[in-house]
Amino acid sequence: MNVKKAFGGFLYLLGLALGFLRPPIERLACMKIPSGEACTGINMPLLAVELGFIMAGALLMGLGHGFKNPHELNGWLGVAIGLGTAFVGGYSGIWVVFLFGVSLATLGLLVYKVGRVKHAHG
Repeated sequence: MNVKKAFGGFLYLLGLALGFLRPPIERLACMKIPSGEACTGINMPLLAVELGFIMAGALLMGLGHGFKNPHELNGWLGVAIGLGTAFVGGYSGIWVVFLFGVSLATLGLLVYKVGRVKHAHG
């Protein structure tokens, strides 16, 4: 197995595991709300580390795979990074990050399919 691919897979899974074990949400000090809800905030450095691991891992896995053309690589990166981002955002309840990940994965799938069709006949 390719070392670049294996290390990329490790980084990708590390980012996902970190998002699962330590979501980037933290409780903030606030006044008591009548509904009993706690005030929360986003831990931006932790979110950046988690998404950085996912992005770096997907990039290393993609570069180690050897796609036929750059469109396939870019599309695959969009899908892999989008799914990882959507998982972290959905699990932690940050819906903007979740929707960004879903949108990125959808666009990545379109680029991947168009790149394969475009270069299949050439």
